[in-house]
Amino acid sequence: MQQFPYLFSELKIGKRILKNRIIVSPTGETMPNFDGSPSSQVMAYYAEKAKGGAAAITWGILAVEFPRGKTGDVKNRADTPKIVKDMNRMAEGIQRYGALFIPQLFHAGAMTNSEATEGYEPVCPSNKEVESLYISRYRKQGPMHELTTQETKEIVQKFIKAATYCQMAGADGVNLHCAHAYLINQFLSPDTNSRTDEYGGSLENRMRFALEIVEGIRKAVGPDFIIGARIPGREWVSHSMTEEECIEFARRMEKAGCDYLDVSAGMNMSQAKIIETGAYPQASKLEYALKIKQAVSIPVGTNGMLRDPDFCDNLIKEGKVDFVMMARTVICDPYWPQKAYEGRIDEIRPCISCNDGCMGRVRRRQHVSCVLNPTAGREETLGKLQKTDTPKKVVVIGGGIAGMQAAIVASSIGHKVTLLEKTDKLGGQLNLASVPPHKDQINKAKNWFANECVRQGVTVKLNTPVDLQTIKSLNPQGVIVATGALPITKLPIEGLENAVQSWDILKGDVAVPEKKKVAIIGGGIVACEVAQMMLQKQNEVTIIEMLPALAGALEDIHLTDMLIEFKEHNVDINVLSVAKKITKDSVTFVKDGKEITVNADMIVLSVGQRPEGTDLIKQLKEEGYKVSVIGDVKKPAKIYNATLDGFYAGLDI
Repeated sequence: MQQFPYLFSELKIGKRILKNRIIVSPTGETMPNFDGSPSSQVMAYYAEKAKGGAAAITWGILAVEFPRGKTGDVKNRADTPKIVKDMNRMAEGIQRYGALFIPQLFHAGAMTNSEATEGYEPVCPSNKEVESLYISRYRKQGPMHELTTQETKEIVQKFIKAATYCQMAGADGVNLHCAHAYLINQFLSPDTNSRTDEYGGSLENRMRFALEIVEGIRKAVGPDFIIGARIPGREWVSHSMTEEECIEFARRMEKAGCDYLDVSAGMNMSQAKIIETGAYPQASKLEYALKIKQAVSIPVGTNGMLRDPDFCDNLIKEGKVDFVMMARTVICDPYWPQKAYEGRIDEIRPCISCNDGCMGRVRRRQHVSCVLNPTAGREETLGKLQKTDTPKKVVVIGGGIAGMQAAIVASSIGHKVTLLEKTDKLGGQLNLASVPPHKDQINKAKNWFANECVRQGVTVKLNTPVDLQTIKSLNPQGVIVATGALPITKLPIEGLENAVQSWDILKGDVAVPEKKKVAIIGGGIVACEVAQMMLQKQNEVTIIEMLPALAGALEDIHLTDMLIEFKEHNVDINVLSVAKKITKDSVTFVKDGKEITVNADMIVLSVGQRPEGTDLIKQLKEEGYKVSVIGDVKKPAKIYNATLDGFYAGLDI
């Protein structure tokens, strides 16, 4: 009997039947060819998700005007018939697995800059100051051109033309991006639209741009081609679309010819409203999707950190939505649908909503990937691992995430792997990383890796300190060293004995105080997460960081929300500041050439890490062992670096 019968029931959209209720959300993967056409890696990336069991693949976002309508981190295009040939190959690669192929069309409008548009001046509905966070940032980067009425009509035609190219390429439909502060959303929202022509003012006029696009596409492609839309269900700016206007827009989109609606977010002051962090619940946009579903008769879906098959099944069962949209969940594990269908829930690799390997990399103009799934974005080269012709006896030293990943891959390709961990549990620093607020999903990831070691036949030995003699007794043909790092404890600061280590707080060896004054020396990610723990207990927090900014390695969405939280709680942030002296109840530091002393009931030291195990590495090499050094012992870094290191080490040993 099917465990999730509603999630895996068929759904009619337009005149087509979806085999289940799971649609892959568009993400922008930053992997097209230089000219904006789909690369073979893009094709492999989306084909893997179709192979994994999703009912439809939304490829996005594709600019209908290239390069003026693209952003810096999304370079796909649909504005020329030249893309038809390669898009057709992509469509066939997806449809062979029974999934529909639906490209998403967009125009960046003011959500870009002249560097991304290759020298063209970005366009906007109204050349005015706005509240929307990201558009206001872009506006500070250079001038923008306010579209004339005629130019607006020309962009409508560009959307229509792009849809016909997608149809020519064999796509099953298109999805229009009307949310997330892109151009259609800019016309809809009073925050960005103060026009006085037929495209501005009343809701009727602000909707006109979107409705003309839908009506024009429907006329051009006929009744059988699917038209969907990602629409805003709510906005978070002062001059916003009201929820009632969002609902009316949904009604009008249905009337204009849309076959389904994917409800997301509009103008906002935090991208976490669009790409949620772990602080948000599953289906965080469901509240306003419900209202839109009640107002229309076409299928309506929701998105937002949907992870659990049972939760998704209940959404369908209870009639709250007709389908679910997934992006990060199926980047982390493209076989989520298949594993859920087969009841292999424990085998689903759990997304931790860190945004670091996916959207964080895309924003840095790197290709999309995943901190837990190194094959994501590398399907063309790593998608199918070949069994080794020369199986080896391999020892992995260290059971953190780098070591576990290396052991999993090495064992999966046929090596006989023994994993040695000196403590009584696997996970390494994941056991600490899962402690701060909203990081409990990391513990699920740790358990997945530990269980995957078992599933892949790795011999795991806990409570096993390792020295040279230990390795000699095992007589391996290859050694992977993943011994990790320890916190830095030696610094030129007087009175260090009066401070506690951040790791001791994360371990629970030192209790978090309540309603006290806490000074934290260091402003990296760990230090800032400890600060968040302190804020939960209503402590007054001072941060002393020698670099120009806090948490420089933290992904942008998490960083923005964290800084908002610090501001709301009046955290005293001191950057370009160097701690000099610690007493039992104070810290003295130098800032702008002046000595400053702050009183504190607890002083926390969190200034980075140092590699552990370098002496053993030297001994192993001197003995002639083939040694791969991975993870923090090579260079303290992030989860993304550890898993990628481990994957390649396991593959190449």
